[in-house]
Amino acid sequence: MKKRINNFLGNMSPWAVIGMSLILVIVVLVLAFMNYNREKQYMGRVLSEKGSALIKAFEAGTRTGMMGMLGEGPNLQVLMQEIATQPDILYIAVVDSSGEILAHSNEVEIGQQFISEKDLTELAVTKDSQWRVVDEPEGTKSFEVFKRFLPALAQRTQSGLPAAMQQRRSQMMQRMMGRQSGGMSDDWCQPGWMSGLKQDRILDPAERPAIFIGMDVAPFEEAIAEDVSLTLTMSGILLLLGLGGVVSLFWMQSHTRSKKLLQDSQALTAEMVANIPEGLVVCDPDGRITYANDIALALLARDYDDITRIVGQQAKTLLPDELWVLRSSVNTEQQVVEKEMELALNDGHKLPIAAVVTDIITEEGVNVGQLFMVRDLSQVKELQEEVRKADRMAAIGHLAAGVAHEVRNPLSSIKGYATYFGSLFDEGSDNRKAAEVMTSEVDRLNRVISELLEMARPADVKLRDTDVSTLLESSLRLVKQEAESAGVSVSLETSKDIGDVILDPDRMTQAMINLYVNAIQAMPDGGTLAVDANRHGAFLQLTVSDTGAGLSDADVSRIFDPYFTTKQTGTGLGLAIVSKIVEAHSGEIKVEYTGPNGTAFTILIPIESKGTA
Repeated sequence: MKKRINNFLGNMSPWAVIGMSLILVIVVLVLAFMNYNREKQYMGRVLSEKGSALIKAFEAGTRTGMMGMLGEGPNLQVLMQEIATQPDILYIAVVDSSGEILAHSNEVEIGQQFISEKDLTELAVTKDSQWRVVDEPEGTKSFEVFKRFLPALAQRTQSGLPAAMQQRRSQMMQRMMGRQSGGMSDDWCQPGWMSGLKQDRILDPAERPAIFIGMDVAPFEEAIAEDVSLTLTMSGILLLLGLGGVVSLFWMQSHTRSKKLLQDSQALTAEMVANIPEGLVVCDPDGRITYANDIALALLARDYDDITRIVGQQAKTLLPDELWVLRSSVNTEQQVVEKEMELALNDGHKLPIAAVVTDIITEEGVNVGQLFMVRDLSQVKELQEEVRKADRMAAIGHLAAGVAHEVRNPLSSIKGYATYFGSLFDEGSDNRKAAEVMTSEVDRLNRVISELLEMARPADVKLRDTDVSTLLESSLRLVKQEAESAGVSVSLETSKDIGDVILDPDRMTQAMINLYVNAIQAMPDGGTLAVDANRHGAFLQLTVSDTGAGLSDADVSRIFDPYFTTKQTGTGLGLAIVSKIVEAHSGEIKVEYTGPNGTAFTILIPIESKGTA
């Protein structure tokens, strides 16, 4: 599960991380803004309810005072001043329809203009409480709650009130109603209750004044600011946590990516070191082996079958002496030592190797050990020997070409004179027989020279579409008389799906005739020459078999070498020429079987082969 999570985080795009971070920031800001608006709405609701309650309490106090229930001492002004002394209450004002102050908690303000008539009209004051936030001249703000001032129009039930209060209230309502009809005097209010105030305008039933209560919003704003500060603090903490998560995610992603790259690099390095075609041995500064690969184990420590068995041992006891002494040649001037040498194996053979020894130096210049690299040169030496052999064959070919050119002309003259002198003697005479022997020997020399020239010729082929069946039939016709003379029967089997194959018909005919002649000569007492042609995958397969005595195992390994022959009169060039022609067609020839029941040669030619020039 942990690995799955790490893989998911490691594969997450950095743009996705940045997008999530931006979303987190937006969410935090939206939450802070919503919390601020919620606090403002809460402040407005609380202050509005508080102002409405104070207005209702002031109206109730006004009615009570108007009915004389508060005695003769206090009046409306005192009531306003007392209410204004409440915490967070800035002022109480009763304002007429023109905006003039009729009553105020501060007597100095009475008669002043509280609000313009236009602004008051826009406020649309009703009997229900409303509120607004007002900027004061001192730069502060006040929360105003306002409504129509209705001290004498409450319609509450009188049940439960004292009898005296019920009577006084009834009288006041009757006087009020009389005042509205214009039939009574102005003594319907408790005398002295509105001393110093414009009682008629305050209690005018036609144009009800408005009452304003101003409250200080500073404590609420401070509370809001504190809440906002707390919200911002929490948002900042949340944002920092988010950013920390983003940084951690980036770090984890980078760590995961680096770890994966390191693992990939280690796996790649281990795979390369394990499969490099050279033996590697690493030693620490004390000469103990810390690492060796399988090739080094096979070349240098054949008595051990497991690498772990040699790790930790002294390299001096395991490595050959001639290889170990090279470490002393490594110095600052010669940091890498290379040398070819031969290692003596337990079976007595010597193994040619190329050794490389170097110190392992860190970037800080600290020597942490030595590296021994060993390369098997057996195949290289074999190739070099083949090249030298090919060079010798090329030289022989050039020599043969020169010799053939210089010898053929005299041989032609010798053959002509031998034929002439033979014709001078009687048939069956010794001199006539001697002349015929000379002629046959000249022909044999010509055949040897032709084979030498064939070996010296470049392996060029002229490829074209060739009917394989026709080629085999025509080549067998050329040796038919020789086969019949030796008592050898010939059979040919050709598969119908072969068709045309791209090859050089002349050179391939020459190769097949050489195989036929060898097969016929291997059956001096008669036998069967069988030729089979079929399609073997992407190859044309030609098989030539005989029923002769066969070849020994030692002869089979050398049968295609030039000048190797098992016949007393052979040149050893026939099968070498066949191998050369087959290789020119990018094919191969091999001996399928040999023994008392005969020998079989198989040729494989790529059907789409274009040969070599």
